[in-house]
Amino acid sequence: MLAFRTRWLRAFCVLAVTLVSDLVQARDWEPGFRDLAGWGRDMHLRPIALGEELLLTNRWTRMRFRKDSDRMTFNEVEFRLSDRIPVEGSRFRVSQRDIDSLLAPLLAPPKRTSQTIRRIAINAGHGGRDPGNMEGRRMEKTYTLDLAIDLARHLKSAGFQVVFIRSSDRFIALPDRAAAANRADADLYVSLHFNGFDGPGNDAVQGLETYCLTPAGAPSSNDSQRRGRMAGFDANRFDRENITLAHLVHRAILDQTPLADRGVRRARFMELTLLRMPGLLIEGGYMTHPGDTRLMDSRKSRDQLAAAIADGILRHKKLVERGTPE
Repeated sequence: MLAFRTRWLRAFCVLAVTLVSDLVQARDWEPGFRDLAGWGRDMHLRPIALGEELLLTNRWTRMRFRKDSDRMTFNEVEFRLSDRIPVEGSRFRVSQRDIDSLLAPLLAPPKRTSQTIRRIAINAGHGGRDPGNMEGRRMEKTYTLDLAIDLARHLKSAGFQVVFIRSSDRFIALPDRAAAANRADADLYVSLHFNGFDGPGNDAVQGLETYCLTPAGAPSSNDSQRRGRMAGFDANRFDRENITLAHLVHRAILDQTPLADRGVRRARFMELTLLRMPGLLIEGGYMTHPGDTRLMDSRKSRDQLAAAIADGILRHKKLVERGTPE
């Protein structure tokens, strides 16, 4: 059974984020829309109409969009859009916000002009009096710390410096986690979690979710009512690198583990809103799913997950540091 305390804490965090950032009226953030096929041609992508879907493709890229959907795939990885894809006549439309914060960075990842990526802050989610999700005697806080230790080993082997937000079973408030990464002058922040689903058919929900910060004015991916449009945070200046980091880590995990793809998503988790560096939050499977739990219980599988995360970070470093002076 999932921990009531954890659900209360998460609800409190959502409320806290709401209090620190004014909710804005949706009309103040209505994005401009462009013809999706036309934008694709500008990006040297060939549009192919497939009934309710539109495919944009070239030799290296395959983007698939669906009418009235907030989901798209990029080279077979699922992403959540900030705005649904409307269709006017036979024309698919896409918001400029999604072009700027998602599609363009995927096609042309941002390049760092000065600071190289050397120091990684690793946050093992939960800890101490906050066990996280619980299934029987299994506690999320134990899995996340084990994964953090494995990830640190792989990152150090790849030449990175590592900063542990917690290296033992202790409670650290969410603002203090981001503050510790900021004080350490980390170049990237990686928060490790394992998910749980409390509802009908909970043992059927499985897979990997990777989160980065929601763009200003957009609803978070898990906001089914699409009401949580907020003004931006200072951390939103990393939006383009956030999506590149999330994509490459997510892709590496899918390539190297059996985890199912539940998509790259955006959310206003408090720890992400307070960062002074790009960051992401990984939900490495569902504790309520027997198959995912078997992977968590396996030392070999956890190490495989850690190695994949490290590989994704290394891919990101190589991509965004092209032309960056040492």
